[in-house]
Amino acid sequence: MIFFKLNIVLIGFRGTGKSTVGKILSEQTGLKFISTDDEIERANGKISEIVRANGWGYFRELESRAIEYIVREEIDNAVIATGGGAVMNSKNVQNLKKNGKFFLLIADKERIISRIRDSDRPSLTSECIENEAWKILNERLPTYLSTADYIIDTTNLTPKETAEKIKEIMKKLSAKNDS
Repeated sequence: MIFFKLNIVLIGFRGTGKSTVGKILSEQTGLKFISTDDEIERANGKISEIVRANGWGYFRELESRAIEYIVREEIDNAVIATGGGAVMNSKNVQNLKKNGKFFLLIADKERIISRIRDSDRPSLTSECIENEAWKILNERLPTYLSTADYIIDTTNLTPKETAEKIKEIMKKLSAKNDS
């Protein structure tokens, strides 16, 4: 097992590879993998049904509770994949920054659309996927950029290559903090 002392927090728009990369990082390092979306589904049912029944606002409340739980339980040495909108709530960012380094995974719009087109993820705006991706990404990008400690473009990387880049950064950071 590799110990980085800090959590690896993966942020970014849906379809950038947060969960896939997070699982690979977990497998390669032995670090615990936590997906806030998976935690919400485990406790409350499918996200699409939660959103359909109660709206995105309620889902975001559940997301904040999941993040508060992670912080309250003092979970460390983990890989945490957040939902795409998690960092839009500054309290979520404050909580996760206490013991985490934020990696923003980005990709070009075409790659994002191709990755999410066939998924069962609920619409964020009820617009067509192309318009929705462009609109929401433009709204969130400034917050993503200001929150990120590191940015990795996954457009032309495999999930394993992305995981390797994150491990390299964390190893350098750990070595720097140990000296």
